[in-house]
Amino acid sequence: MRKSTYIIAISGVLIANMVLTSACGSRAKMETCKVVEIEDAEFEVEFGDIDVEGGEVEMVCGDKIVDVAWNQFRDQLKIDPGKFKNNLEAFKGQFTCMRDERSSRKEVFCNAPGSSDEFVVLNFSYDD
Repeated sequence: MRKSTYIIAISGVLIANMVLTSACGSRAKMETCKVVEIEDAEFEVEFGDIDVEGGEVEMVCGDKIVDVAWNQFRDQLKIDPGKFKNNLEAFKGQFTCMRDERSSRKEVFCNAPGSSDEFVVLNFSYDD
């Protein structure tokens, strides 16, 4: 009887340890993003094909380089990157962005100073 109680207790401790270890392992690891450049819209014309790419903000988040469309900043943060084209430092002071490096989703979480702890999601594409 004592031996089975001991085995049940040890098994319970091991199961609890495995659950806690797996839960802690899946936590988000947030990387702060740094603005590198405000890119103008691009137009590429090839025979039979016209490629139009809107303006983008290029950022480095951890070891990833991402591009966020200007309209994401205008719609979600009410910031127009075009107004800061010649003043990158002032643009950097308008918001803070972070990316969960463990997530496969193409999104960064951003907030503007004075918006307390409210973050909005901006979608991105990987830099090409």
